[in-house]
Amino acid sequence: MKRDQTPKGGTRVVGTRKAIITAVLLTVVGFNLRAVILGVPPVLPLIRQDLALSYTAIGLLTSLPVLVMGGFAWPAGLLAGRVGARTMVLVGLALLAAGALLRAVAPGAAPLFFFTFALSLGIALAQTAAPVLTRQWFPTRIGLVSALFSDGLIVGESVAAGVTVPIMRRFFGADAWQATFVVWSVPVLLAAALWALLAPAAPATRARPAVAGGASSEPALTPSPTDTPARPRVSALHLGILLGCGSLVYFGMNGWIANYNRALRLDDITPVALSTLNAAQLPVSFAVTIFAQRLAGRRWPFIAAGTVCVLSMTGWVLTPHALEPLWAGLLGGASACVFVLGLALPPLLAGPGEVARLTGLTLTISYSVAFVGPLVGGSLWDTFGQPILAFLPVATAGCLLIILGVLLPARAAFGLLGDLEHAIERGDVGDRSEHGAAATRAGG
Repeated sequence: MKRDQTPKGGTRVVGTRKAIITAVLLTVVGFNLRAVILGVPPVLPLIRQDLALSYTAIGLLTSLPVLVMGGFAWPAGLLAGRVGARTMVLVGLALLAAGALLRAVAPGAAPLFFFTFALSLGIALAQTAAPVLTRQWFPTRIGLVSALFSDGLIVGESVAAGVTVPIMRRFFGADAWQATFVVWSVPVLLAAALWALLAPAAPATRARPAVAGGASSEPALTPSPTDTPARPRVSALHLGILLGCGSLVYFGMNGWIANYNRALRLDDITPVALSTLNAAQLPVSFAVTIFAQRLAGRRWPFIAAGTVCVLSMTGWVLTPHALEPLWAGLLGGASACVFVLGLALPPLLAGPGEVARLTGLTLTISYSVAFVGPLVGGSLWDTFGQPILAFLPVATAGCLLIILGVLLPARAAFGLLGDLEHAIERGDVGDRSEHGAAATRAGG
């Protein structure tokens, strides 16, 4: 395979065939990182009944992957810079497959939570490493390839939510929820094998610091004075909460639609509402992918998505229940827009040696925010006995999306847009002074 070795240790993929294979691999990985956990919400009522779980415990089970992904994203980002992001993805897929299989064969609530923790750790490792690889392999197509990876995540969510129950009923029985865990572990094993065989090389992007004097053995990763005025120092807290609000909308709705409708004796609406919530993400995700290079870094998509979320939750509360699928579809589409464009922000805004760190911090904060939603929703339901309160965090997230979208930096301040892309294609990416000059022109 042809590769362009940059001075910073990255491995840029060259050649149409290899580029397509690599982009498809990233998309397949994204699919599996979501299919395993989004196959659970459709069978949550069965799990709650068989294991006698409270609504708070169900909220914790729904939120546990989000909590683990948040708690381990930052150290995973640092580790990806040390050992190589390609290796991190492979380890993550292995953990995901093992956890999915083991929670199917070990009965009881405790093993279910423990192995959900294990597979969630695998997701944290792989998902944090993916943006680092996007920057290394496709430095001039970050928006597009980030969107393709996000498409894989969203397709995995949609497929798992839509076909888990039909597969269970058709092949295993009406209450065989454990069998669905096995079903979604098989594609993970296949993805891990393909990754090990076909993924390009990806050296570590950050050298270990030298023992003597504490100096780094890779001084090129230290920002030079020319980088300081060229690239805005966007807070990881800002990016993390922004991305987390989109995830909170998605995970919150997936976690509570089935139980909410069961409490109101509206079970017939649940399959349509969940399918619409997830399926509506696909056209939005694909549309964003087509225009990803133009949309990446713009404020208005996040503001629009937050507005749609607020209006949809208002409709959810005030309109007849028959309109649930409509509001669910709008919420799914809005969350997809936030996720696809938000996941591209860390590699767009970070300096060449900072992608892993900023991605890890952003995802840690993001999933911590998303974790709060279903858990708080379940606690409110248990405390006040009102099912609708489970969705209050979703409405709050919509309001925050509007505010945080307004506060994003202008697109012109993003260092990997405009003139800098042409500088990378000319091979000037390794020159820090040229990097700073190009970014200054892009920002001016």
